[in-house]
Amino acid sequence: MSVRAPGLRGTPQVLVGIATVVGVAELGFGTVVPLLPLYLKERLGASATLVGVVVAMFAAVETVFKTTWGGLADRIGRRPVIVGGLLLASCAPVIMAVLRVPALFIPLRLVDGTGSAAVWPCAAAAIVDRTRSERRAAAMGTLNMFFLAGLALGPTLGLLVSGRVGEYQAGFYTASALLLAAAGVAAIVFRDLPAPPAAMPSRAGAPPGRRRPGALVADILGTIRRSPSLLAMLAVGFIQMFGVSLLAPIIVIYAHEVVRLSDQLIGLIFLVLVLAVAIASVPGGRLADRIGRPRTVAWGMVFASAGMWMLPLAGEGHIAILGVTALLLGGSYAVSSPAWLALMSETAPPGSTGLVMGASETAQGAGFVVGPVLGGLLYDHLGPRAPFVGSALLLTAGTALAVLTLGRRDRGPA
Repeated sequence: MSVRAPGLRGTPQVLVGIATVVGVAELGFGTVVPLLPLYLKERLGASATLVGVVVAMFAAVETVFKTTWGGLADRIGRRPVIVGGLLLASCAPVIMAVLRVPALFIPLRLVDGTGSAAVWPCAAAAIVDRTRSERRAAAMGTLNMFFLAGLALGPTLGLLVSGRVGEYQAGFYTASALLLAAAGVAAIVFRDLPAPPAAMPSRAGAPPGRRRPGALVADILGTIRRSPSLLAMLAVGFIQMFGVSLLAPIIVIYAHEVVRLSDQLIGLIFLVLVLAVAIASVPGGRLADRIGRPRTVAWGMVFASAGMWMLPLAGEGHIAILGVTALLLGGSYAVSSPAWLALMSETAPPGSTGLVMGASETAQGAGFVVGPVLGGLLYDHLGPRAPFVGSALLLTAGTALAVLTLGRRDRGPA
């Protein structure tokens, strides 16, 4: 056994390379986030409703295809799936720059949503392939750090480039270049990765190229039967993201109208918070490896629930409450997310890592698709604090289910 890099099946540089692919890709996707609504509304005259449909289409398509690409990566390898996905996604911003019919942006989002869906399942599965169990949460923390850094910096980069040039199209071209760069890095980094373990046989009994259309569903059901805790963990992921995403359409409105924060301060708080969580993700993962992932996930979710219950108390001028809440929510994510990803990977039967990591993202994505709709309805009809109460209730329920599931898992056979 090698003593050069304990806990790793590859070098730390390879793990950082995998995370870099995700970071650069997220930087490209994030560059488009603030530009697309502005371009559609101000330059092409689209309605706010159409803008909402265009944004939701990306999330819905990405959610659906993550499991599909994860399962395919188990069968043909991580490299062709992630490189192909990034190349496909890189086409969309270029088309956005020349497209003049707002309604055509809806089918266009099928392109970048489908391509984007390939990135995370392949990267997370590759991390699992290259790490031993005792170091996996730390490795997932590195992946989270690069992902969040791209998420935080992407919108700022998009606005900076378009503002400097004076055209939104410049931001779209920048996004395309970043996605192409991510594809190039992926082609190099994933070149030397070993092929995934032999995938489990499907009911179809056919080789990867000639599988029945229902074979993916059969694989998912078979994986759940072989890993009894998987279904409950997927439910936890859905409930938690459902709760968090209730705030997606209203958190900025609440901060502006109720807490009376300026737009600049809101943007600064978001940037600092996300970057702080990104930096804390690596030590958070190491902590989870040291004290135990189930315990880390449980306490992280408890802190998140407590923070969400505090948010409705924040009114005008209550900066201290917001600060404590941000610390609880950000800290809980930094320590619990790497541990959760590591636990999800351990539920995967041999040859199904990509499928399980994709299914985990699909479950959370489904929560993000339905949550914003309910959050907006609660805000309009029950008052500004109603979405926070609803989110706190869902996070508390998710925490209880997680503790119950992980407790049963620990008492089960190793």
